[in-house]
Amino acid sequence: VRVGALATLSRNFQMGFLRPVLYRPDVEVVLRSGSPAELLRALESLNLDVVLTNQLPATDAVAPFLSHRVAEQRVSLVGPRSDGEIGGGLSAHLAARPVILPTPESRVRADFDALADRLGVRPQIAAEVDDMAMMRLLAREGIGLAVLPPIVVKDELESGLLVEIDRLPGIVETYHAVTMERRFPNPLVKTLLQSDAF
Repeated sequence: VRVGALATLSRNFQMGFLRPVLYRPDVEVVLRSGSPAELLRALESLNLDVVLTNQLPATDAVAPFLSHRVAEQRVSLVGPRSDGEIGGGLSAHLAARPVILPTPESRVRADFDALADRLGVRPQIAAEVDDMAMMRLLAREGIGLAVLPPIVVKDELESGLLVEIDRLPGIVETYHAVTMERRFPNPLVKTLLQSDAF
């Protein structure tokens, strides 16, 4: 099965999506990363069977993409354990520490900016990052509190290196598996789409 994934997408999410076929001896997994445009072109030219993304592609008669919502993850404020001791709730955390944010083009960023406005808080921005792996590293370094789905830092949360300081109400990251109608679809894609591995 040939899977394309947005280069900035959470590796933990990708592993969860692929888990139903990873250990099968009869399956070879080909994983490519790239930009949305590159991946969708590869899907159209039949070089990929499915594309993982957190951005819905435009669809039209020429490129009739099918977007399957495969997961929705809550978004939280994540940081080192000591940052969880501030107290005073979400507004206090956002006022006390710089934040590591997704770039302005992302849906999560738009939702975060609206939440900050409703709370009357103007957080100090430590970094704007379009790559989940880099957000994870910056949070581990203590650069600021990261605004991301906890799945991105699953290992760090389990080890106690990072803590989920507060959930961000009403903010979720939605993951899609994009396919196209095909005469002879790869049956493994159906297996992946029907999995509940998340």
